[in-house]
Amino acid sequence: MSSITADMADQTIRSTGGGDSDVELTRMAKFLVWASVVSVLFVNQIAYNIGQFPAALDLPCYALITAYLLASGYAKVSMPILLLFVVVIAMAAFRIPVLPTTTQASWSSLLLLAAGYASFAVRLSPRPGLPAVQQYILDSYVTAACLIAAVGTIQIIAVNATRLKELQNIYFVLPEAIRGAGTYVFAREAGGGLAKANGYFLRESAELSSVTALAFLAEYFARRRPFQLFLLAMGLAASISGSGVIALAAGFLLPKSVGRIPIALATACGALLLLYALYSLDNPVLNLWFGRLTEFGTPGSSAYARFVAPWEMVQRTFNDGIAATLFGNGPGSFFRMLAEFRSRYEISDPTWAKLIYEYGLGGFVFVTLIVIIRLYSSSLRVELCNFMLFSWLVFPSVLKATTFLIMWLVTLTPAPRRASPP
Repeated sequence: MSSITADMADQTIRSTGGGDSDVELTRMAKFLVWASVVSVLFVNQIAYNIGQFPAALDLPCYALITAYLLASGYAKVSMPILLLFVVVIAMAAFRIPVLPTTTQASWSSLLLLAAGYASFAVRLSPRPGLPAVQQYILDSYVTAACLIAAVGTIQIIAVNATRLKELQNIYFVLPEAIRGAGTYVFAREAGGGLAKANGYFLRESAELSSVTALAFLAEYFARRRPFQLFLLAMGLAASISGSGVIALAAGFLLPKSVGRIPIALATACGALLLLYALYSLDNPVLNLWFGRLTEFGTPGSSAYARFVAPWEMVQRTFNDGIAATLFGNGPGSFFRMLAEFRSRYEISDPTWAKLIYEYGLGGFVFVTLIVIIRLYSSSLRVELCNFMLFSWLVFPSVLKATTFLIMWLVTLTPAPRRASPP
């Protein structure tokens, strides 16, 4: 994964009938695109651990790709994103020295945020034929996600039949020297003791759910190949996780423009009625999914930890004064303060809660604007932008290299320029 477009200099331009030109990537360029996707989805858990930080291939290659694009002249810098980025980093850097030591703010957490989002200001310069590059990147991601979905479908059968630990995740067969550090729940069970699939190469079932859901959406709006859609749907079902389902609903239902908000609301109401009708069927398979709705009111459950408990941490920030509310408690302080919080249940760190707690309302607004500008100024379909924005905000994604690398990769090409009116 040394570069996505490292061979762009040798690309072949062929003329199309419409007068535009398509960018035909060479074999090496295509190999590098594939290497980028595979390194995120299949070998992300192979890492050299520096303390509790797993140094995998994603971040170094992320930096190399960006450096090459800038040095080669194929990329340009977005000044609005760059200015927002500088403001966020400056606010946090000036905030850390004035915080009490009890907040346990971390410079390393700030550096990780800076490393993850600095490149959001960099993307390919507008030129004819870039849609072909965009489509090839999406096709590569969809194909890799189909492989993960197939593995997950086989895994859910094999694990529940054998209960072998080695089949639960690649983590358990990797040598300890290259096993990525971190605390993850590799083996989760649904109702009745049914083990969920995580795709073997991914860490948790929620990741399999999100990966297959994004690929399903991309395939649905691009090629709509039945076999690929079937594989992705099977992988999504094998995860038995609501993460991808919720994000998929957001991608389909969220409005594509302000004028379509009434239509989106009507569609959402129709979807709720459909869900209620399905719930009324009292189907054992569907009940496995609908039964998880009770988790929102059950302390210690997955849904409670992901959506309810983080709000209690944010309320602490609002009670600590105006400075903490606007500028936060410092990078990396969210999980370090959990011991003092003495919660009786697991607390997740969704992006919205982590940013508000650590960077305040100011930091939350600025970082969210960076992501919004990056997504909606790209050539990616609005439905996929809605999916990725929703997933990024609601799930623990802000410092997850897998998330921001895929987001950066699929938004590498800018939106086509609109012709000026005469």
